[in-house]
Amino acid sequence: MSRHRREPRVVASFDSTHEALACEAACKEAGVAGRIIPTPVSIRADCGLAWSMPPEVRGDFERLAKGRFACAGLYELEL
Repeated sequence: MSRHRREPRVVASFDSTHEALACEAACKEAGVAGRIIPTPVSIRADCGLAWSMPPEVRGDFERLAKGRFACAGLYELEL
């Protein structure tokens, strides 16, 4: 049986599904690596969706977010 190896991720939470989907569209368009995931239980958020990305793209993500979509929070987790 293989076990999932946990790795560091930066997870962005959102207050609405609209913001999560706007994030996904903007990141895909700009080539910022990541994907939509269910919001981890350790994060309190109003929306059930989050954006999970490798730590090395956090700066690109934060620059892209300005004026395009609003994050409720950014979290460094092992997923």
